[in-house]
Amino acid sequence: MKKTIIFNANTSWYLFNFRASTIKALQEQGYLIVCVSPEDEYSYRITHELGCIWEPVSLDNNGSNPLRDLGFMLQLIKIYNKYKPLVVFNFTIKNNIYGTWAARLVGVYAINNVSGLGTAFINKGITSVVVRWLYKLSQPSAYKVFCQNEEDYQLLIANRLVPAHKLDLLPGSGVDINRFSPGLLDNNNNKFVFLYVGRMLSDKGLNELIQAAEKLYQKRQDFIVQLCGFAGVKNNSAIAQATLDIWSQLPYIDYLGSSDCIEKVYAKANCVVLPSYREGMPRSLLEAGAMGLPSITTDVPGCRNIIINNINGLLCDVKSSSSLFSAMLNLLDLPDDVFDSLCLNARSKVVNEFDEKIVINKALSVVKELS
Repeated sequence: MKKTIIFNANTSWYLFNFRASTIKALQEQGYLIVCVSPEDEYSYRITHELGCIWEPVSLDNNGSNPLRDLGFMLQLIKIYNKYKPLVVFNFTIKNNIYGTWAARLVGVYAINNVSGLGTAFINKGITSVVVRWLYKLSQPSAYKVFCQNEEDYQLLIANRLVPAHKLDLLPGSGVDINRFSPGLLDNNNNKFVFLYVGRMLSDKGLNELIQAAEKLYQKRQDFIVQLCGFAGVKNNSAIAQATLDIWSQLPYIDYLGSSDCIEKVYAKANCVVLPSYREGMPRSLLEAGAMGLPSITTDVPGCRNIIINNINGLLCDVKSSSSLFSAMLNLLDLPDDVFDSLCLNARSKVVNEFDEKIVINKALSVVKELS
């Protein structure tokens, strides 16, 4: 009988897009993989394309109702009892917290992944206090906690949220350097394409990006900003659809919606832009680098772990549309040989430091240790 491993996340989309390679590697080792997540359009693909068992759960990602959260934990306990897994991999804040407690009550190992400390840690207030308190109560019960950048690592230790001996660093979720390759580039555009890839959230710096683009368009019209990603997400900083509709009418903004073949979107771009307020290890910057594209991003945790100013991209100040405008203008004015150097360095850094094989091998290693 195959040993079971559970992957627990707040969306099926996340598991399918960010954890498929790790799942396949564990399947090749003979493990049965059960994915636990709320139902969305990717739940079907988890079963039919990845060959996993999928168990649905009800989860209020952004709510603070303790009864609903308790209900979520009880669902996890039931599922963990059903499969008695060797280990549970938890992803995202609520799944890390309640997935750890559920695993402890059932008597199985929990391995948590802090992919970024998120809005609850960016903003000050009661929510941040509660999240930190819940982390402090739950994470000592995990077998191991992976985080994705040195700043988060130190913050978790300094605030005594995770015992230091249980922490380990990962290079994000890694990136498939074969799927994302400079050989796919077809970016001989009439206009220079700045591309944003991600959820439509204000915490990603989208308001500053639109303001910077407006200022840049007043100076020159040889560029366009493309926005690619989900709208209508359940998040406190979500950009309203009405706002996106207004942005789409601007001559320098092109909202593409979401894409299941994101490498083709990158292939048409010249530069990726991510003016985020804080990240874990942003996937869009890794994918851009693997494609051989430079990036403009903010000098904040996560982003500055990937982009080195004037080496593989440009850094700007957080929450500053003027600083972002200057970076975009500077990139447009770069001599061809300097721009080409950024592109080469972008690919080299990702290949050497962020290949997804590093992440996969870490997961295989800890599973082997437990088995």
